[in-house]
Amino acid sequence: MKRPAPITMGAVLMCLRVLSGGLFIAIVFADRAGFLHDYLFDGKTVTADDLTAAGFVIDILMSVYGVWLLFYLVVAWLVWRGVNWARIAAMLFATVSILVPFAEWWQSGLEITLRTTLLSLALDILILLALSSQSARAYARRSELPAAA
Repeated sequence: MKRPAPITMGAVLMCLRVLSGGLFIAIVFADRAGFLHDYLFDGKTVTADDLTAAGFVIDILMSVYGVWLLFYLVVAWLVWRGVNWARIAAMLFATVSILVPFAEWWQSGLEITLRTTLLSLALDILILLALSSQSARAYARRSELPAAA
């Protein structure tokens, strides 16, 4: 069976999602002090000890996020190969990644802008649409035995 376009597009979109996450990590590490000052401390004056501790926490969080992105890249490769559990996992990850900003918007009025979550949100919606198509499902389930009637 020939690989359908939604599978290829889903895997490409997943790789773009990994790329956008890597870009976010690079931006945070390039201007850590500015990131901490603007986003974590909301412009408040803090001590050097607080900055050091927050920098350590950010380093750990960005490292964990980097490992997550590597795992997601492996899942993208498995989706491209047509592994059904990887397709389902990718759709689950995209769904959660869509629901989290929605919940934050609902609860606290989070602004969804290009600078914050718009790019990742758009990619997650497109991933969900591509991998939930009938041709993607048929391709990923091609090796399964048909159910007995």
